[in-house]
Amino acid sequence: MNTKNISVLLAALLLGSTSCKKDEDEPDDHDHGGTAATATVEMEFGFHYGVNDFDMNATYSDGAAHAVQFSAIKFYISDIHLVDDGGGEVAEFHDTHLLLDGATPEVTHTLGDVTGLHIHEAHFSLGLDSATNHADPTLAAAPLNDPSMHWAWNPAAGYKFLLVEGRVDDDGDGVVDAGDPTFSYHCATDALLGEDEVEYHADITAGATISRHVEVKVDVLMTGIDALATPMGMGGEAVNIALMQNLATAITVD
Repeated sequence: MNTKNISVLLAALLLGSTSCKKDEDEPDDHDHGGTAATATVEMEFGFHYGVNDFDMNATYSDGAAHAVQFSAIKFYISDIHLVDDGGGEVAEFHDTHLLLDGATPEVTHTLGDVTGLHIHEAHFSLGLDSATNHADPTLAAAPLNDPSMHWAWNPAAGYKFLLVEGRVDDDGDGVVDAGDPTFSYHCATDALLGEDEVEYHADITAGATISRHVEVKVDVLMTGIDALATPMGMGGEAVNIALMQNLATAITVD
């Protein structure tokens, strides 16, 4: 499959995933009367596997029911926009870049000020825009200076939007140890930049700090991923496309 066809397939997959998620989560509009106010807005992120908190040291399953242990799960969120019930923008954090890391499964990021009546949804990018993606990481501020998230041996490829690594049980005993093979997925290239949104639903009260807990479901991220049959994916391969599509679905609100 050539690069053009991969890009078209990716766009269709991500559009379908985002559209379905939005249709399922679309809440009823509400009438929020009153006077616009300014508050501080936060987003809390928590990694989960099923109904439980995610633990990097625990043993889980991939999408083919093989036992796996993760050594790294990281991904970038950027260009965050908050909108009201009518779709009007109440805050924009275009230059905000968040690096979510499964090794720190619970984290709160302060975005900044928001002015309006109500926050209906948070819209954001999964990955980085092209200009940021191809900027010099050695001159970047955190979290864009993380060397594990950049193709140091191939700078033209830019950043890794999503990194998933670990070991997978290859003898079916359900135990993952140092003798088991590794898996490594580095999702990258401009073509893999995705879009996502989650419900926020919070009235804006003057001087308040508004937070929303957002879940990252690792079991959903690994849906359909066979770490034993396909232990590696770099850039924009089929497994990388699938993981970026899964990531959009894996990010949800509790």
